[in-house]
Amino acid sequence: MSLLGRFLGGDRSNAFAEGMTLLEAGRFAQAADRLRIAALGRSDSASGSLASFHFRQALVNEGRRLMRLGRFPDALDGLSEAVRLWENYPDLHCLYGSVLAQVGDLDQALQEALFALRLNPDYSEARLLKAVVLEKLGRNRESADSLNTLIESGRRVDHWLIDTFGKSTQYTQDQLPPDMIDHLIKSLSGESEKEEVAAGVALCREGDWTKGLEIFASLVSRRPRYPDYRTRHAAALFQLGRQREALLEVEAALALNESYGMAIDLKGLILADSGQLLAARIFLHDADKNLAGDSRAGAHEELFGSYLRGVLALLTGQAGKVADYLNGWPDLLRTFARAELLQAAADDLLHRPSACGRRLTDLADEWTDESLYFELLAYHHLGQHHFGDVGGVLARWPGAARKTSEYAYLQGLLALSRHDHQAGQWKAPEHQKGDIAPEAWQFLVARAAYQSGDDTGAWKKCQALMENGIQSERLVRLQTAAAASDPDLPEVGWQPPKVVPDSCLAQLVYFDVGRGKPERAVAAVESTLRIHPDCLTARWLKPEFWLGPIRTWIA
Repeated sequence: MSLLGRFLGGDRSNAFAEGMTLLEAGRFAQAADRLRIAALGRSDSASGSLASFHFRQALVNEGRRLMRLGRFPDALDGLSEAVRLWENYPDLHCLYGSVLAQVGDLDQALQEALFALRLNPDYSEARLLKAVVLEKLGRNRESADSLNTLIESGRRVDHWLIDTFGKSTQYTQDQLPPDMIDHLIKSLSGESEKEEVAAGVALCREGDWTKGLEIFASLVSRRPRYPDYRTRHAAALFQLGRQREALLEVEAALALNESYGMAIDLKGLILADSGQLLAARIFLHDADKNLAGDSRAGAHEELFGSYLRGVLALLTGQAGKVADYLNGWPDLLRTFARAELLQAAADDLLHRPSACGRRLTDLADEWTDESLYFELLAYHHLGQHHFGDVGGVLARWPGAARKTSEYAYLQGLLALSRHDHQAGQWKAPEHQKGDIAPEAWQFLVARAAYQSGDDTGAWKKCQALMENGIQSERLVRLQTAAAASDPDLPEVGWQPPKVVPDSCLAQLVYFDVGRGKPERAVAAVESTLRIHPDCLTARWLKPEFWLGPIRTWIA
């Protein structure tokens, strides 16, 4: 429940908690009623939140339960709602279409099958649904064609349905298998390996990657030529830190199906996470060229792929291409905030501060319980010397996040901008959560000492930071200013150390990444953030900032 504050607030949090309890107890219809409140609030459309995911899960699980009981009319309402809310999910259209076929609404069932196939041309269940409906409509020749196309797809994908109907069989209008609908319902209602896959995914989403890994390893041992199983197995290995094994497994999946989008994206993610940023970008670029015009498996996977490519563009010196990857996606502010933030970062690195500020403002306005966007917006205003705006951000800061080191640190920075000499007495708050390093607090206190006229104290504090291996242009400028103000400072022969200018940080990072030295680039970024957490350039160019939150998405 620790993620609630990121997505919900007030009554919606309570509805989420109650809905999750009901979902875990298998009371799917009641869970859906509560999770609907948490996911939608006053809106009639779903966002990309955790509550929305579980709301969809409740609707689908209830629909499958009713299908297993043969209560197809009762399954219609929940599945129709799911299709309306998540119209780009091929599996929802296929589920809904199969129920429509069972209740006799054949024309609409066919439309659902066709729509699912537009979203994913290799979706085996949708191909079978099309064959079932066409047979019921008396269009046996077209039904046979659909079934033969399903079997033909076995050259690109492996699926138990393809094995069931025989990879070498050719069906005709006079020779159709009598049990197509039974196999379809078995697959879609959760009585097949698909349910085992779903169980593995659920375990992984809950953080139990070890048990999820066991399920996927078992599936791979039984179906070694299924790229989907191998890819999910690779994702579990990756999440457990076994990158080398994960890379081998995902490459095995790609050897079986080189156009499998999820495997392509996962390989790119594994390469990026292991520091091979340039190699990851080149691999994905080459894969995209080879697959030009091919359809991907689903909207969420496509969006993840666009995000990953945008991140790699940002981290390898191509910030101008981020918009090319993300501009085609509507309402990222509400549905995928991290992607909207990626565009704000690109604007900042491209020296478009107004555009960056607008995006950060919109993110803080939309995600009022997420302190990250307030923190980044406040740092942006500081960089633009809009100190009054910083005070406004602090006044709106989420209440639950005010006892963090980030909030206290920003208070200190704002006090310095107002020349509050009492700031020199501050120190890092004890027992507060947050990522502000001690060195940042030491530099803040050194700045306050200099502002209050304590040149000796400021110089000594700067020297202590230098002796601990910290260097930056701002640190050297402050120490040199203190030395210039006091004729007794420093000792004879002292010279300010030479440092890389702050303005060169991005170019330095891109240079090292391009020369195959990403570890040096990361070290430069992390060293900067230790003393200057308000440096947005360093935040934007830290791979973990973008890759860390999305490790589990692809699974």
